[in-house]
Amino acid sequence: MELSAPSTASRSGSAHGAGGSEQRPPRRRSPFAAAAPSITIALVYAALAGLYLAAGSALPGDRWAAVHLFTLGVLTNLILVFSEHFGRTVTRTAGERAAWWPIVTNVGIVAVLIGVVADLTVVLAAGATTVTVSVFAAYLRLRRMRRAAVGARFAWIVRVYERAHGAFIHGAIFGALLGTGVVSGRWYGPTLYAHLHANILGWAGLTLLATLVFFGPTMARTRIEEGADGRAARALRHGATGLTVAVLLLVLTGAGGVTGQVARIGAGVALAVFAGSVTVVCLPVIRSVWRGRATASRPAIVAVGAWFTVVVWFDVVVVATGSWWWLDALGVIALAGVLAQAILATLLYLAPMLRGRSSDERAEITARLERGMMTRAVAFNLGVLAITLGAAWRAGGTAVTVGGWTVLLGVLAVSAAGAAWPLAARRA
Repeated sequence: MELSAPSTASRSGSAHGAGGSEQRPPRRRSPFAAAAPSITIALVYAALAGLYLAAGSALPGDRWAAVHLFTLGVLTNLILVFSEHFGRTVTRTAGERAAWWPIVTNVGIVAVLIGVVADLTVVLAAGATTVTVSVFAAYLRLRRMRRAAVGARFAWIVRVYERAHGAFIHGAIFGALLGTGVVSGRWYGPTLYAHLHANILGWAGLTLLATLVFFGPTMARTRIEEGADGRAARALRHGATGLTVAVLLLVLTGAGGVTGQVARIGAGVALAVFAGSVTVVCLPVIRSVWRGRATASRPAIVAVGAWFTVVVWFDVVVVATGSWWWLDALGVIALAGVLAQAILATLLYLAPMLRGRSSDERAEITARLERGMMTRAVAFNLGVLAITLGAAWRAGGTAVTVGGWTVLLGVLAVSAAGAAWPLAARRA
């Protein structure tokens, strides 16, 4: 499959013309230009999440705020804009999302954050409703695109995006019930587990898996492995259903007794179906990317596929055995090792297109980001491992956790500096 991004880059790369003429044609607009505002907003949320991590318990909201600045602020903005972009790409649907859409979404996100931190139930409920309606409207747009794209080879990707949006709605309902105090007692923990699985593995995970199939190899300047897209389409159809069943069964574990045990084991079996689909998607991506070009994104994509496969199978064991104390460690891998690293890989790929105004500037940014890429990737993943060990070690792992976050945030800062540093080509 040919994506618009590489073809645009190659066209603009010939902008110098024969003989190095100074008269250059105007640079074509990046196919990802419409995503720039949402990316900027997501980066602001990411910076705030980093501030919360650095401040520890000194800021209101503490750990909850840090996690939700990332999951609601960063992930939701990026998932909405990229599922729209790639949905239109694979279905060949013209147009763009309305400019006011991210504004409404982020008003809702901010209301949720304020509502929980300030203990304002009405504000929380209003914000959760706003975000959920925004995601549901996005679901309807994706559905219309897919139904109009008769015979499109990759239309199944949009179907997976729809399932991811449905998972968000389930997760948002669970989250609202938890945040407003409607669910409590023995049902609180099971509903929280369902909320986490719906949002992390459903909303973010399904979107990532569907996108990785074709965009992962693109970021390494290589092709999809032969037959990988067909296998992924079949696997994700069953995997999404398995995840839905698992989420509902996780809630039922609150019943306790034999019913709760049967529901827990059933949830583990259903999650194994999802884990199988993750394996079917990720292994071909890892193989094709490993054979691809040594781009700035390549090591991160390989790590994302490896971490994702490990975390979902570990999750199967945790749920089936009821070893809930491992969920903190699994959450670190899922949020930092998989999702944050996938975002980093994507932004490293997009930075030259979004920031460079000429082929020279884009080449300079690309070369800068590729320099030391393997060292940064190794450091990032060692940081993820340290934080995971610290979470598993609980109170005794505080120093390890702090060291891991320091390394991880340092890698992100260095990567951001590489993309944002003033350009020699522009000064010349």
